[in-house]
Amino acid sequence: MTALRLATVKVLVRHDVYYALRSTRGLLFLVFFAVFWLWLFSKLAGGGAQWLANPEGSFIIGWLFDPQIAKSLFVNRSATLSAFFLLAVSTVPMFVLFAASDQTANDIGSKYLRFLTPRCNRIEIYVARFIGATVLVAGAYIAITLIATLMAVWVDQVSFVAVLADALLVMLSLIVYALPFIALMSLCSVVVGSAGLSALVGISVYVVVLVVVAVVGINLPTVADTVAYLIPNATKPLVLRLQWSSLIQTLMIVPVYILVYGLIGWRIFARRDI
Repeated sequence: MTALRLATVKVLVRHDVYYALRSTRGLLFLVFFAVFWLWLFSKLAGGGAQWLANPEGSFIIGWLFDPQIAKSLFVNRSATLSAFFLLAVSTVPMFVLFAASDQTANDIGSKYLRFLTPRCNRIEIYVARFIGATVLVAGAYIAITLIATLMAVWVDQVSFVAVLADALLVMLSLIVYALPFIALMSLCSVVVGSAGLSALVGISVYVVVLVVVAVVGINLPTVADTVAYLIPNATKPLVLRLQWSSLIQTLMIVPVYILVYGLIGWRIFARRDI
C-alpha cells in the first residue's frame, strides 16, 4: 500500500481549507450557516428557550425525543445553551452534508487531481480532503458554540464558569456527531464528478433511509432499528443526552462509521480515473 506522508497531508489540508474559504461552495455554506444561526440566536436572545425548562416544555421535548433527553438537557442546565444544542444536533445533517459535499467531486470532474498526483499519492489526497472538510465544519460549530455560550451567560444570568463544562461538552458532541456525516460525503464525493450531485446523493441516501426506517418501523421495529444504523443518525440519541459517559459511547461507534464509509470510498477512489 502507498505510504501516507503526514507532512504532505498537512500541506494538502492547509491548501484545502484555504480553498474552501474562497470557493463558491465554502462561501455558500458559511453564508447560509451564519444567516440561519443569526436568525435563531435572535430568537434565543429574547429568552425563547426559558419555557423549555418548565414542565410543559419538558413534556414536549420528552414527547418529541425522549423523557431522559429532556431531563438531561433542561434540568440544572442553562436553558439557552441546551436549546441551542438541541437545534444544532437536529440541523447537523443538513449543513454537514452540504459543507462536505465537495471533497474530491469537482476535482474528479475537472481532472484537476492529475496535477496533484505527480507530487502526492491518492491516499494522501483522500485523507487530506476528509481532514480539510472536518476542519471547516468543526471551525463553524466551535464559533457558534462560543456565541451560544456567551448568550447563555447573558440571557440566563449565569456565570461563564458555570456553563464552561457544558459548553465544552456541547462543542465536542457536535463535532463528534458530524464526523460520520463527513465520512459519508467522502464516499458520495468519489462516486460522482460534481459537488452538486454529491450533495444530492448524500441527502437522498439520508432521506431515503429515514423514510424506510419510519415505514418499516410500523410493523417491523427490530428490522427498522437495524436499517437505521446504515446512516450516522443512529448515534443521535446518545449525543442528545449531553453526558460525558454518552459521548464516550459515541466515540466508540463513530470510528466504525468513518472506517466503513472511508474504506468503501477509498476503494472506489483508488481505482477511479482521475
